[in-house]
Amino acid sequence: MRRSALGGACVLAVGLAALAAGLYYDQAHLMQWTHFAQSSDLTRGPVEAETARIFTLLGAITAAFAAAIAGGSVVLAVLPGRTGVWVLRLTSVLLLVLMLLVAAALLVGSLTGDAPVAIIDTPWWLLTAEWSALALAVAGAGTATTQLWRFVPES
Repeated sequence: MRRSALGGACVLAVGLAALAAGLYYDQAHLMQWTHFAQSSDLTRGPVEAETARIFTLLGAITAAFAAAIAGGSVVLAVLPGRTGVWVLRLTSVLLLVLMLLVAAALLVGSLTGDAPVAIIDTPWWLLTAEWSALALAVAGAGTATTQLWRFVPES
C-alpha cells in the first residue's frame, strides 16, 4: 500500500468531516440569514427556507457518515491483508463519484429554475469554507483513487 493513498484517504475523511461541520453550522443559523421576497403566496417563502434547512441538515449527516466510512476504510487498509485495501479502493471511488455528482447537481440547480422567494444570505466565509472542504475531500478521494488503482508491483 502506498503512503500517498493512505494520505489521500485521510484527507478525504478530514475534508468530509469539515464539510459536515460547516453544513451543520449553516443549517443551525439559516433562519437568521433568510429574508423573503414579495410573493402572492405567503407560505412559499417559509416552506422554501425550511426545505433548505432540512436538506442542509441531511447533507451534514451524510457528510459525517461518509467521513466515518472513509476513516474506517483507512483503519481497515492499514491492517494486514488485502481486504482492507479493496474496501478503501471501493470507498474512495464511490465517494469521489458521489461528491462530483452532488457538486454538479448543486451547480446546475443554482443556475436554473425559478427565482426563490426565500433569499438566504449565507456569509461568504462559510460558503468558502464549505466549498473548500468539498474541494479538499475531492482532492483526497482523487489522490487515493489514482494511487490505489495502479496495478504495478510495489517495491
